[in-house]
Amino acid sequence: MPVQLTLLYDPECDLCRRFQETVARWDTDGAIECVPLDDPSLQRRLADEELIAAQAELTVLDTDGTAHRGEAALRRLTEVLPGVRRLSWAHRLPGVTAAVGALYRGVQRRRARKPCLHCGEKWKSSKKWSRRGGGRGR
Repeated sequence: MPVQLTLLYDPECDLCRRFQETVARWDTDGAIECVPLDDPSLQRRLADEELIAAQAELTVLDTDGTAHRGEAALRRLTEVLPGVRRLSWAHRLPGVTAAVGALYRGVQRRRARKPCLHCGEKWKSSKKWSRRGGGRGR
């Protein structure tokens, strides 16, 4: 089967690397290409703002270059991964999208609290310019 998605991941982040390894293990059809964020080819494939967005949250790319981030990336993965794709219809059930969103936001909060363990400092913006800090140097 040809590649349908490209999963971008941080190779220095334990959480990201474990997620990538799980996706690769479940991808028995070879439909997902896993590319580390430090791969030099990404500089040519993505604009700077797209690369920065990919560093901030889970990102998958369709073959046409369309980026899906966060919850949308999870949904797109469920549509492609063998064994999981037969459950992708569940996203249309009431409450499922909200539950997946809450789970994803919980993981994002954990990443923000423990950057040294989960998503190396090299990808994190300074607290001075974070959303929570609002640029006021908190």
